[in-house]
Amino acid sequence: MDGEEVLIDARPAWSAYSIHLLVAVLVFVGGLAAGDEAVIAGFLVAGLIGGYVFYQRRKVRYVVTDRRMMKLTGISSKASNEAWMLDVRGLQTGASLIERLLGHGHIVVSTDILSSGFGRFQGMTFGGISNYEEVAAVIRERQNEQKM
Repeated sequence: MDGEEVLIDARPAWSAYSIHLLVAVLVFVGGLAAGDEAVIAGFLVAGLIGGYVFYQRRKVRYVVTDRRMMKLTGISSKASNEAWMLDVRGLQTGASLIERLLGHGHIVVSTDILSSGFGRFQGMTFGGISNYEEVAAVIRERQNEQKM
């Protein structure tokens, strides 16, 4: 929008797809070890998995401006999920053990005071963010400025 300043424009970290990439490498190495025809099959399957990861990562963007947060998805068709800074009531950050080992985490933004779903926080999720604590700090700072 006019006059809006983009503070963060990020995509999920490559490490968020580490299991997929590990499987692609194992399939490729398995094809090499198996012999002639398996090399081609291993290469093709590993290439398909790599292409899938590239597509999945490329189709998601997390944008934080001075006024709102947006999760933009899609390449050929597009969709967005956004929340105005003034409407944000809750912010949760976290990283599972695997996420911490891989160097990324997630942020969940809620526009409801009360979360639903048996204590689980419901809202817009920014997943696989490599600098999730810094992104959360920017959101908190902008929230504070908007609510004063």
